[in-house]
Amino acid sequence: MRKNYFLMNKISFIGLGNMGTPMVSNLLKHKYDVKVFDINKNNYKPFKKTNAIIVEKKQELSEDKRIFISMLPDGDSLKKLVLGKNGLLNNLKKNSIFIDCSSVDYNTTVIISEKMKKKGVYFLDSPVSGGISGAKNATLTIMVGGNKKAFDKSKTILNTLGKNIIYVGKSGTGQIVKACNNMMLGINMVGVCEAFLLAKKYKIDLKKFYDITSKSSGSSWAMNTHLPIEGIVKSSAANNNFKPGYAAKLILKDLQIAQDMAKHANIKTSLGLKALKLYKKFCNLDKNNLDYSAIIKILSKI
Repeated sequence: MRKNYFLMNKISFIGLGNMGTPMVSNLLKHKYDVKVFDINKNNYKPFKKTNAIIVEKKQELSEDKRIFISMLPDGDSLKKLVLGKNGLLNNLKKNSIFIDCSSVDYNTTVIISEKMKKKGVYFLDSPVSGGISGAKNATLTIMVGGNKKAFDKSKTILNTLGKNIIYVGKSGTGQIVKACNNMMLGINMVGVCEAFLLAKKYKIDLKKFYDITSKSSGSSWAMNTHLPIEGIVKSSAANNNFKPGYAAKLILKDLQIAQDMAKHANIKTSLGLKALKLYKKFCNLDKNNLDYSAIIKILSKI
């Protein structure tokens, strides 16, 4: 990689959803020159009166020498962006760096990484954990796979977006870690829901139950951040009719990715599979746009 081939303060950011919007805001706060693109033009509204450069066509993102960051819903969206009709791969300049912060399946990540490598482009799979609050407060954990030199060169940018930036290894390893992490998250949330439903059945004061368990061995990030009980945890979606911070359809996607990985590796993840089945049932009830903690709604009826 040629030293200083790209000015690291120039960024093209793709995907202005619940996560991408606050991430761009943090880049702007740190005086980065940011071009933004989203297929949903309504998502440009927060940036109309900022220094962000809004582009209407994705081809405009690569007109000058920039670092690319994407935050997209899934692997299909990433493939369409990069490899589809008029895909970005055709316009990326040699020695550029493409940082994908989406949660994407391993195979898609490796395919895109290899195609970019042939073009002389460095692809870093860099999925994040920490949710919307982590994106807003720039406290995300970012797990990175790909070329180590490209990672080292990008770390200042990543430190603008998160607090726990870890290089995992070769391309795809960031996504492997993310899928395993979110499998644990899904399992944890189901466990939290069942425990609180059981305590409620025995007429235990749920605020007291939380005060005890949040400081005990049963504590978890899922419970302390996304408790599915209204009026106890400030950040809980239960306080707002389960308006999503992390939508059920997204954890369903991540649980499926984890199961696909398990099948490929020929190992059984029984609890991960059970969580996947429960979230499939939940999303099939047209609840896929509720927060993932709203799974308590069907667990109380099983």
